[in-house]
Amino acid sequence: MIRLYKTFIFLLIVSYSFSANALWFEGDGESLIINGDIAAAREKAIQNALLTLMYHGGASVNALQVVKSGVLEIDKLTVRTNGEIVDMHLLTENIINDSIQVTVSADIYPFDSCKKDNYAKPLFVGPLELVTPSQAQLGGIYKIPEEIGQRLYSQLQTSSRQIDARQLRTQPIAFNNNNSNDIERQMLSVAQDIYAQYDVQYILFGKITDLSDYNESTTILGVPTSTTKYRNFQMQLYVIDAINNKTVFQKKYQASREWPFDVTMRLDTSGSVFWYSDYGKLVNFYIEQSIEDIEGAFSCETTLASVVSIYNNENLVINLGQENGVRKGDRFKVLRNQFISFQDSGTHGSLFNEDDTVLQVVSVQPQHALLKATNIADMANIQIRDILTPVTDDDF
Repeated sequence: MIRLYKTFIFLLIVSYSFSANALWFEGDGESLIINGDIAAAREKAIQNALLTLMYHGGASVNALQVVKSGVLEIDKLTVRTNGEIVDMHLLTENIINDSIQVTVSADIYPFDSCKKDNYAKPLFVGPLELVTPSQAQLGGIYKIPEEIGQRLYSQLQTSSRQIDARQLRTQPIAFNNNNSNDIERQMLSVAQDIYAQYDVQYILFGKITDLSDYNESTTILGVPTSTTKYRNFQMQLYVIDAINNKTVFQKKYQASREWPFDVTMRLDTSGSVFWYSDYGKLVNFYIEQSIEDIEGAFSCETTLASVVSIYNNENLVINLGQENGVRKGDRFKVLRNQFISFQDSGTHGSLFNEDDTVLQVVSVQPQHALLKATNIADMANIQIRDILTPVTDDDF
């Protein structure tokens, strides 16, 4: 009780100190209720709501206290951020089927936020590896990696404004290195090739690490009365920035759900029978959650354009266009590239330095834009695959 009192006094002092610059936001969050643990699901839903607020508002959460009906109920709900929650209220809470939905309002004091360019990032959706194929034997769901990849790609195309999903590949990629057990390093080794072939800066890929099943029995007075089969789901996703040759996102998603089908039944993983089951809903929930997480990871990443063609030594074409948010009159700067190799890891990358060369968009197509240099003489130093970075008003 004393600890809560001190915390509340501190919160009041912080609220008073920051009140001049704090901003009030409201947002929604959702989480699955796993194994009947409503408290844990509520905390996760609140985290999701706050992260959504931060991603869209240009700040993020540093430390917070949750207030419900005027009483501090959750302490130490902390996420890495560029802003601080001064005060936060849980406005509504609804439990629908096996998920909890919350609406929160938060008083946010923004720290120095990152510079955003507001262009949709071009993304290649790569294959998901099934680490232990024998675990797919129950239900015959051997094609679940391909179906998850397809759903990630489709939902990104239809619902994401921050990501331009351009290409889908569900079949395995042939690698030429010895890192057979390290999918992240394998993808880093071919990232430049994928970038050059598909005109994308980012590559999404992953692995499904657990589809195992187990039984839980219900007993009365020590006598088993029923047995329920459950199945695990564990997925690890990564996103690589192919131009800078670095990993910008990685996260594991895991839970278990009842497997309601007969052990001899084989399922079509593209059909509604699978996806309308509790287990299918769990997988789809993590697909949707991962898209939100990736969008959040992209919020402070710079969108880089690549020169794909040069016309008459006066104009050039880049791999970003109307679908990425590029408009006539937008400006880009040339980045000079220095290629480097990392001997310890066997990977390679680039160091970029901004040039004074500025180009302006004169025409826009869905996935490409035509640019012209402010000074025509600058075109002599620009080549295919050179990298451009957006110019914002803050740069002048």
